[in-house]
Amino acid sequence: MEFFSLQIRDKIVCFLVAILLIFLAYSEAFKNLSSYLLIGFFLWYTFYGQIKITLDIINLSIISHLIIALIGVFIGINTNESLNQIMDLIHIVILFLFFREANLNFISYKKILYFLFIGFIFAFLLGIYEIFSSNLNRFELHSVGSINRSAVYIMYIFVTALCLKDQYHEKSSRLIFAFIILISLISLILGASRMALFSFPVIFIIYLVFSKKINLKSLIIFCFIISVSIFILFSFFSDSILATKLLMGLNDEVRVQIWVSSILAFIENNWLFGIGVGNSIFIDVISYFPNDALSRSIDNPHNVYLDMLLERGALGLFTFAAFLFSILKIKDNNKKFLLYIRILVLTLLLMGLANITFRYEFALLFIILIGSYLNPSVKK
Repeated sequence: MEFFSLQIRDKIVCFLVAILLIFLAYSEAFKNLSSYLLIGFFLWYTFYGQIKITLDIINLSIISHLIIALIGVFIGINTNESLNQIMDLIHIVILFLFFREANLNFISYKKILYFLFIGFIFAFLLGIYEIFSSNLNRFELHSVGSINRSAVYIMYIFVTALCLKDQYHEKSSRLIFAFIILISLISLILGASRMALFSFPVIFIIYLVFSKKINLKSLIIFCFIISVSIFILFSFFSDSILATKLLMGLNDEVRVQIWVSSILAFIENNWLFGIGVGNSIFIDVISYFPNDALSRSIDNPHNVYLDMLLERGALGLFTFAAFLFSILKIKDNNKKFLLYIRILVLTLLLMGLANITFRYEFALLFIILIGSYLNPSVKK
């Protein structure tokens, strides 16, 4: 359906959706403005009964998760901090419901991906510019910020382009998806996030297995490419940050102390509802490692499971897990999309072992991709 033939309401919503998707990784101001307006639209039309919320396990689990987190705000260790932090989760849940339940028959899934890809290209070019024009020596996305946060966002984009590259058969589409795969790989390399670097081969092998493309030949080629790349890296770029990060391997005493402190802090506080969203900053590692603490405040547990457990309690972790596993149980005759959704969820779960993966812009990206996939009005 052409944009100019839409009703005025649909034109506004289409425009706001496009702004959100394009600027998600690029501009904090445009992202916030468009998301607030879309949230207002959703709440208004839901209140007047023009948008109805599906009462299935997916929606019920994510809504329950939000309710539990809200309870934790008021029984946690610092209500003021949680009130400041809870808005991110409220935005995530409401925008998920918007992209799943609103009538979006004027936009296809391909267009949603194209808007996201355009924004990612802008953010990629800005990130490259900042590396070469300033003292930055690692790649990050402007609006996402932080090496690890950017790495999660980039990995979601990579998985999206990789899994759906054969879904759309136009030559232009194939070129766009190939280009996104290329620049996302460059971004991951320049970012040198250990979480992303060590997750990548696992995610790619999962993709080969699920898409039934794995065989001895593909494994040999993949291992050969990885081996040659590592040989070149340590032979000619041994002083690079990428080489340094790879040499560190999975050893990280600082993070281990944070994980142990998170578990002990959880045990000492409310098991059901946790300490409250955002209150990890009040947990001091030195309280649990008085003689050899390598850091102070946790800030975040660097693990999505411990993050949920500590800040949102056992009920928070359970409802979050129920949300993700209910998505994994979805059935779809379109095998490419089914493969994509499952790998996207598994990517979140895998990278969540070493970082939070359900906050900020990368969580918004995840729920937009999942929500619009589940929306029956969005043409696939």
